[in-house]
Amino acid sequence: MSDANEKSEGGFHFGPVGGEVKIKAGGDIVARDKTTTTTTTITIQKGFVGDEQKEQFQSEIDQLREALQAMKTEIERSASLDQDKKNEIISEILQQVNALKQVKEETADVPTGKPAPAEIATKVEGALDRAGGIVEKLQGVATKSVEVAETVGKFAVKYGPLILSARHLFGLP
Repeated sequence: MSDANEKSEGGFHFGPVGGEVKIKAGGDIVARDKTTTTTTTITIQKGFVGDEQKEQFQSEIDQLREALQAMKTEIERSASLDQDKKNEIISEILQQVNALKQVKEETADVPTGKPAPAEIATKVEGALDRAGGIVEKLQGVATKSVEVAETVGKFAVKYGPLILSARHLFGLP
């Protein structure tokens, strides 16, 4: 028991009791803060929840492809990059443009409200992962060419959120 004038923290506090104290609980009785751990299992369903998400995904894939094509044009125009570097970057961009085209075509037939077939889900995830790598590669080029740096900056600001949004729309983390 504690004096009524004392400041108490946590635990059980009983004032003057003239008999016995009984405590009944349907669970644990603890005298301090109880720490509990809850485990939640989340199953990620890859695919489209509804038609609206599917349409938006298709639109964002087109926007990503357009942004890559514009970036390719800027790199081709650059006088400060040597031809070998241009060819290397342009080749990677074209591969990504084609991969995104395939993703759009293959996801066009994926039914909404159901999990996407594993093969298609893997292709979509891989293409979007590689798309993120293009941004990093272009940022490396921007450090070597001031001429391209501004365009790469604008590209990254638009392209990065599009990749994240497309991942989300398809149910990818």
